[in-house]
Amino acid sequence: MRNNSLLLVISLLIFSSVYVFTRDVDFCFADEDDPYLYMATKTAYHFVHGGKTRFQTIPHCRPVQIWMVAAHGTRCPTRDEIDKIVGLTSLKEQIIHNHDVRGDGHMCNRDLENLRRWYPNAYLVPERAEVLTPQGVEDMKLLARRLQSNFPELLQPNDSNITATNYKFQTAGARESLMSFMEGLFGSRHAVSYEETSNNDTLLTTYKTCALWENVKSEDQSTKSTERNNFENGSEFQNLLKNVSRRLGFKYDISIDLINAMYDTCRYEKAWTVTTLSPWCAVFSKEELYILEYREDLDYYYKAGYGRDINARLGCPLLHDMMKHFWNIAHNKISEEPTGIFYFSDVVALQNLLTIIGINEDHDQLTAYNFRDMAKRQWRTSLISSFAANLVAVFYKCNEGFNRNKVMFYLAEKLVRYNGCQVGLCDWEFLKGQFSQLAHNCKLDVCWEPNKASSSLSSYVIILLTCFSLVHGLASYH
Repeated sequence: MRNNSLLLVISLLIFSSVYVFTRDVDFCFADEDDPYLYMATKTAYHFVHGGKTRFQTIPHCRPVQIWMVAAHGTRCPTRDEIDKIVGLTSLKEQIIHNHDVRGDGHMCNRDLENLRRWYPNAYLVPERAEVLTPQGVEDMKLLARRLQSNFPELLQPNDSNITATNYKFQTAGARESLMSFMEGLFGSRHAVSYEETSNNDTLLTTYKTCALWENVKSEDQSTKSTERNNFENGSEFQNLLKNVSRRLGFKYDISIDLINAMYDTCRYEKAWTVTTLSPWCAVFSKEELYILEYREDLDYYYKAGYGRDINARLGCPLLHDMMKHFWNIAHNKISEEPTGIFYFSDVVALQNLLTIIGINEDHDQLTAYNFRDMAKRQWRTSLISSFAANLVAVFYKCNEGFNRNKVMFYLAEKLVRYNGCQVGLCDWEFLKGQFSQLAHNCKLDVCWEPNKASSSLSSYVIILLTCFSLVHGLASYH
């Protein structure tokens, strides 16, 4: 009798192992040689920056000023995101149960084992919400060192020259990124003093003082009328819901909230540790990661990019600031100007600036219905506003040619081939022609809507004063 029982157990084990081995699987992420690494605004800067090759040396020209706007480096999720990611622990157990007990899942054995060993990262505690991670510190240090290597004339000064007069630093909510960048540049997080702006800042976070921007955003969210919502209701995203739910072994479609939590875990963990893959990335096929990336591109296209006129107007203060500094340099007021100007904010401010300048603009508008047609779109948040994303503008003085003042733009350390410029090198006179009218027409009083309850008198005063200073200051560009 004991022998028969032993034979029965052995037979069941053999049957179970054969069943698991032969389980129908969609793909095996753990065996993927070329995983998809573009995770929209949570993409690791390590995968997208162009710093692997040196910046161009401009013959007969010398750089005299560098101007930069950067988003924060890799950081931890928000408190709300942390709660949702930690909550995946129970979902993980359901997925394992679906595979091991019910036999309904379609993940391969290695992916399932990696998921079985997953537990929430130590970063996922409320007190670390939105705090820079070690990778984020490294992002900023290395960015600073690469810029220093490319522009030693500007960024390798003597100790006596490292002052707030020569190097201007300002931040709005990205202090740790600023200090890490400064440490990479000068070897100390406190090498020079810096300015930390308030919530009413009209330079680095102009959109936060704009009642119209906030109200339009809120209305879009409440009525579910945004392109992102339309895309989620479309066939591509609905098929994603069905396929992921089936892959994980569920007989019903799981919620979009769970899709978002798994996607966030995948991309945060990949950005935190660029040399390893998150088990939660195995939940999605490459095609599904394309879809999730496009959904976020849509979101930011209307939130901060070319989808709304208000977004370009909100980029005006930064454009004005850059033009003001460059105008002084062009008129040989070099002694009055810092050698380097470095601003640290967020991806919305950066995208507002890109939009008013006209960088990475597509001929066709992104919509919920042209996902396939926009496969080669310029507006990809993975490439233009990842963690540590940045726009650098360098002003050159040249010894030859009719126009001896030049400007070069770099986005994520890649040369921007701006229309009307020669292999990315722009004549200053050309840029003045491009931007003067934009700056004069960039009136932020559009933000003033007295009927909006969320508007405040203090915001109106700040916006109106900003408008006055912009129009007055930019009159000198003509």
